[in-house]
Amino acid sequence: MTSKKQPPTTILLVSATVALFWVSLDLRAETVRDRLWIWGRPAGIYNNTHFRALGLRSTVEPVNGAEQMGIRNVMFIATENLKPLEEYYRPFERLDRVYWSLVAAGGGTSLAAREAAFALAEKHKNIVGFILDDFFHEPNAGNAADPGPDRAFRASLTPAELRAIRARPVRGARVPLMSVIYTAQVKPGARAHLAEVDQICLWTWRPEDLKNLEANFAALEKLAPEKELLLGCYMFDFHRNKPLPVALMEKQVALGREWLTSGRIAGIIFLSTGTVGAGLEAVDWTRQWIHTHGDDPLPAAAKPATAASQ
Repeated sequence: MTSKKQPPTTILLVSATVALFWVSLDLRAETVRDRLWIWGRPAGIYNNTHFRALGLRSTVEPVNGAEQMGIRNVMFIATENLKPLEEYYRPFERLDRVYWSLVAAGGGTSLAAREAAFALAEKHKNIVGFILDDFFHEPNAGNAADPGPDRAFRASLTPAELRAIRARPVRGARVPLMSVIYTAQVKPGARAHLAEVDQICLWTWRPEDLKNLEANFAALEKLAPEKELLLGCYMFDFHRNKPLPVALMEKQVALGREWLTSGRIAGIIFLSTGTVGAGLEAVDWTRQWIHTHGDDPLPAAAKPATAASQ
């Protein structure tokens, strides 16, 4: 097939149009939805534990749960029975961004699990970071102002191990490392480990401690002033194994939206896909909130996009 040669002016106009198109995509205003994450868990993870006494059940797979909530980013906490991992990951390819766990629920980790996570990340470009769940082996119920141990915290990995993990490249570049911290663990004893991560997500284990969320968050900002922070929001009371009141869900989300808008946090994480489809009011309220506000543009004052929010 032959084609008639285009004049230089036409070629320049076409090139300029294409360039402007891509610039317009890059300059698209970030929305609230861009900064929302959901904690991913295997389907049915709570059915025989936290949900059992209530007769609740969820069979929603993690990616389906994220999509039902209107969220495109997942922090996935893996378990040991996900083999073959490549096959299990296939639905995750539909997501925008994924963080994969190096430390699992309960603080468990192994060299084999970490190597599997790195191998998975090498093959999938939407894995953009790693998460350390239940990282500190210290009491998780309470507040930053409560008395704590006068020593370095016990944790799943040493600061030196974190430093090596953080320096390890993925697909030729370094990806961020994020640690979970509970409000009761916002203490000087966590400082040595937090120095070796890039991001921290704050969680309130006891719903009654949400009344101190502003003070606990301010304490974390003071403890780790150079770190990028995210707010974790439970959609179920795992402390007492009962539904979370919608009023407390509203409080968490209202503060999260305020801090996201002002640039104090880089994102909000909802926990978890394992609660989707169980008939919980807090989950339904959150889904509606995301539907209503997910496409709201973020102001220029919002924290600049980095690995967790880019």
